[in-house]
Amino acid sequence: MVTKIGVAATIERLNPCFIAYLEATTELKRRFPLAKFVWLPHAGNTDIFYPRKGGKPNFAFYMGRRHEPLHQALVKYCEARGLKYFYSDKFLFGEELGRAASSAEYFVASPREVIDPKTNSAYSPLSPRYFEGLAAGTRLIGTLPASGEYNALLPTDAMCEVSLDGSDLAERLDRDRQNPDNQCAVDAAGALVREHHSWRRRGQQIYNFLEHGGPLDLNLMPQARNRADIAAALTA
Repeated sequence: MVTKIGVAATIERLNPCFIAYLEATTELKRRFPLAKFVWLPHAGNTDIFYPRKGGKPNFAFYMGRRHEPLHQALVKYCEARGLKYFYSDKFLFGEELGRAASSAEYFVASPREVIDPKTNSAYSPLSPRYFEGLAAGTRLIGTLPASGEYNALLPTDAMCEVSLDGSDLAERLDRDRQNPDNQCAVDAAGALVREHHSWRRRGQQIYNFLEHGGPLDLNLMPQARNRADIAAALTA
């Protein structure tokens, strides 16, 4: 897929060609120097995902395709402590999905490895799930993408990191629940997503980039602003 994108962008002289994965953007720039690639990360639908009144009757919510070991660890954890874990094999949409997300204390988010069949390159991208959970006012639980995209765009104190195999979930989650500052961190992260990482904001960022020729203003986290690879990925 990366090869096809690179060839097409070069032949069609796309300027710019926006790419959602940071790792893929870096590789495309290296392999196809005549094309113009710019990293444009995913975002969250803040029209659906936002905090709602009525409390949080569910302890955790897992939406869409699940990573089974992590899911089973959560099932075991909640059963042992009498907590309500909300997950469904059917897809939820619109307002129903937004209500489900905002009804939980924890929102499960984990990266899904994407493999390019031509080069066998593996990517660990930042999916919309991370933005959506925070926008809904829910603390994230899961694993950070290996790409570093989360650390570049979102605060790590809004997430409880656990292993994908669920082996350390009980220990880390018990400790995380003792932190009185959790919701404050989530509220701040949610406000950040609504201001800088909604789909509406992505549209504005695209317009501004095309109007002024870049760079793309993604409001990078302080620790990421001096990273050369990220700076290069944001300019055509």
